[in-house]
Amino acid sequence: MNQLLARLTPISGAIQAQVGDAFNMQNLVNLFKQVETINETDAQMSEATEYAKYIPTKPTNNVVGGGEVLKRKRGIGKGKRHAGTGTDIPLAEVEYDAVTMPVTAGTIGYQYSILEIQTAMAAGISLDADKAQAARLAAEKHLSDVAWEGEGAVKGFYNQSGVTVVTAQHDWALATIEEVLEDVNASLAPSLTASAFDDAIRPDTYLLPSNQFTILAGRFVADSGGKTFLDVIKEKNIFSASGKKLDFSSIERTNGKGLASTDRAVIYRRDPSCIQFLADDVQFLAAQPVGVDIKIPGHYKYQGVWLKRVDSMRYLDI
Repeated sequence: MNQLLARLTPISGAIQAQVGDAFNMQNLVNLFKQVETINETDAQMSEATEYAKYIPTKPTNNVVGGGEVLKRKRGIGKGKRHAGTGTDIPLAEVEYDAVTMPVTAGTIGYQYSILEIQTAMAAGISLDADKAQAARLAAEKHLSDVAWEGEGAVKGFYNQSGVTVVTAQHDWALATIEEVLEDVNASLAPSLTASAFDDAIRPDTYLLPSNQFTILAGRFVADSGGKTFLDVIKEKNIFSASGKKLDFSSIERTNGKGLASTDRAVIYRRDPSCIQFLADDVQFLAAQPVGVDIKIPGHYKYQGVWLKRVDSMRYLDI
């Protein structure tokens, strides 16, 4: 800018004659400034709200301290052939359990001083909007932790209570395609059996940890015309063989989240009737002057991940 100012100074008289005494050389130089703005908050927000891509979400519908109680029941037992005499009659039973999802309050806020307001106005910065966006991001970071990892008694997406955990028997970086397919089918077989008489819990998503997804996508099956392990697994798993749709994708969040820090795959039905994350948007209160500062408190409510149908989810630790 100093160089530009030096070049323009010799002709400033001529310019001033054209625009009048109000002309200021510094004002002209400012016209040549190129301002580039980088807003990292948008990318941060996408990261913080990533859970919504994998978990159906909805707002809470009760006051803090209230919530919902899900009473679940499932039939157990199976009939068998009877010889016509005897008392060895198999019995059916009903298994009951309940899940309570209380509504919890979360808070976040932001503040700025009178001096900051004056400076922002002079610089043309939307201070209130920027800080409000930062506060929303801060709230979403908290909700992201709750969605993935849980909080207190509330479990998250990859550590739900009661979910069957299957352990892979092979190292996928070294295993043959037959051995990898054996592990994948071992994780799917219980789901296929459980959903035989209840299609509403049949998994439709196979979410692989990115570490293992990369391995499968990078290994090629010999004499297959260039097919990767991942291609074959998608084509040959027992769900595909049964004509049932199963989407494979990957996520970094489950790397190292299994037992003994293994990578954890999540096999589940991405349906709000089976799983939901309940949370509200931040609501800000009126600005509150405190000395020379202005404080804007905000609040939000959440309940966490609600796994309504436990049999709709399986874990595979690799």
